[in-house]
Amino acid sequence: MLIQSRVLLVSDEGPEASVLRQQLASVGHEVLFTHLLDDAERRIADGEADVLVVASDSQDAPALGRLVGASSGCQAVTMVLLTSGAPSAAQREAARIAGCEVIDRTTADDAVLLAVDRAVRDGQRERELAMLRARVGDASAQALVGRSNAMALVRELVGRAAGSRAPVLITGEAGTGKDAVARLIHDLSTRASRPFVTIHCADADAESIEVELFGCVASGSRTARAGLLEEARGGTIVLDDAGALPSALRAQLARASATHTTRRVGATATLPADVRFILTSRLGAIANDRSHDDLLGRFNAMPIVLPPLRERRSDIPQLVQHFRRRFATEHGIDLPTLSPDEMLPLLGHEWSGNVRELEHWVERSALSSSAEQPRGKSAQSRDLAGLDLGTARATLEQLERAYILHVLQQESGHQSRAAVRLGIDRRTLYRKLKQYRSEAQSDGMRRAG
Repeated sequence: MLIQSRVLLVSDEGPEASVLRQQLASVGHEVLFTHLLDDAERRIADGEADVLVVASDSQDAPALGRLVGASSGCQAVTMVLLTSGAPSAAQREAARIAGCEVIDRTTADDAVLLAVDRAVRDGQRERELAMLRARVGDASAQALVGRSNAMALVRELVGRAAGSRAPVLITGEAGTGKDAVARLIHDLSTRASRPFVTIHCADADAESIEVELFGCVASGSRTARAGLLEEARGGTIVLDDAGALPSALRAQLARASATHTTRRVGATATLPADVRFILTSRLGAIANDRSHDDLLGRFNAMPIVLPPLRERRSDIPQLVQHFRRRFATEHGIDLPTLSPDEMLPLLGHEWSGNVRELEHWVERSALSSSAEQPRGKSAQSRDLAGLDLGTARATLEQLERAYILHVLQQESGHQSRAAVRLGIDRRTLYRKLKQYRSEAQSDGMRRAG
């Protein structure tokens, strides 16, 4: 389903431009048109467009550079480059810098519309993430760093959860950021100014957790006390490792969540309890019993599953950059950008500890004079070390290409399995492979000439 948006078309005047304008308008896009570079820059700066479509094959490198700079300087604008045949060197370089698609508009009737649709989605994701960071700060939003489809889905679910009153069940392997996501949901909700309390269910016995949550009346040597369901009124209670709770206590908490009431241990009267429950559970710890389904069913919870880092390897460079930038700011030091050959082993590492392990690696490497090799299991590092990236230090574009082709080779050319391992969708992988073939053909023709 195509997404309607404001599209600024920069093209030479003529029949092809008219056809493009009609195509875009036919699916509901608001189409703005110009053939003047200065006018395009002004419109972008004034926030008149969501997507910039550059369809002029006559644009030289300086002109493309100005358009890329204008779109990059405006967070609300994403870019699509259209060509008639194989892209020129200037167009490929512009696409690499802008991180945008290059589409041969002569290949398929709907290729341009689909590319614009993807650009609109990418722009929406970037704007949503920017708004999240503005509202809760970069430290909390680190749980959502990444441009993979898996993290786009997590961002969408977090937004839905924040706008809902329903309980939430966050599952994922250790180190995937369940606690940070729970905090983010609270901070984005209407309960942000109220208490945020975490109960570590695996660290205490059931009786002490029951008293801490529900409180108790005076009995024998035990003094009366209020529970967190009373004290955290209007706020959020996180039940960390909720699967470790006994079934009877889970039932009590689910009833309190559904009825918004609580009753102290030993009491007969009920009290109002306006709290929102967020439950977390570690994948693997609940695989052999029914506690996961029990939590979902009892609490009628919204599920959010956090993907392991090995299933979104394409996010690793962005995560590394994020952690290094934060570390440099906190410690008042300058950290140079990691080179592609330093980044390569990180893409192949298994990261059994997920994002937390990567964060710790960044801290250790930042304190040393050079980037150390990641510790522990690395199922692919040995193979990756043999990739032919040339004798010079590779660019990030070459690194990405080498790693994609390496994974595809390991999966015997199976694109769907390779896309899953790379953390991208199959359509994106197909587009990149098509680009590599086109570049190889162009290089071959130049050498032959």
